[in-house]
Amino acid sequence: MTLALLWVVLLALLVPVGLLADKTYAADTRRADIDAVQTVARRVVTNFYSISYQSFDQDAQRVYADMSDKFKAQAVQQLGTTWKQTVVNNKLVSSAAVSASGVIDIGPKSAEVMVTVRRTAQSAQVKTPASSWQSAQVQLTKTGGHWRVSGMGGLQ
Repeated sequence: MTLALLWVVLLALLVPVGLLADKTYAADTRRADIDAVQTVARRVVTNFYSISYQSFDQDAQRVYADMSDKFKAQAVQQLGTTWKQTVVNNKLVSSAAVSASGVIDIGPKSAEVMVTVRRTAQSAQVKTPASSWQSAQVQLTKTGGHWRVSGMGGLQ
């Protein structure tokens, strides 16, 4: 009887511990996902605005590296050669640094992040570097344990 009572007490103690462990794991996973989506979103927006006519092809590959295959294909198709022509013909040199970012929404397989960067650019027309604020809303999808950009809005 005492042994049975001891098992009941032990089981009663283990159930809350198990629930707490599940909640802790879920919270840790959510924190890790929040960090991951912000890291990817910050990187892709920074790379988009950090571009030079002298290294356009390498710079563009850095932008595309964090995109899902489907979104990359859409981006390449929409931008075509226009993006490169604009950058090269205007001798654009641009750099960017993240000033703020925040998660708008996040779920187990999708997220949306807003990123604001301070961009400094100069070109054949604008000889003196000029700074401006740029923001982008980045949609991400989790595939195979990795967050990838699946859409972007607000880019100029």
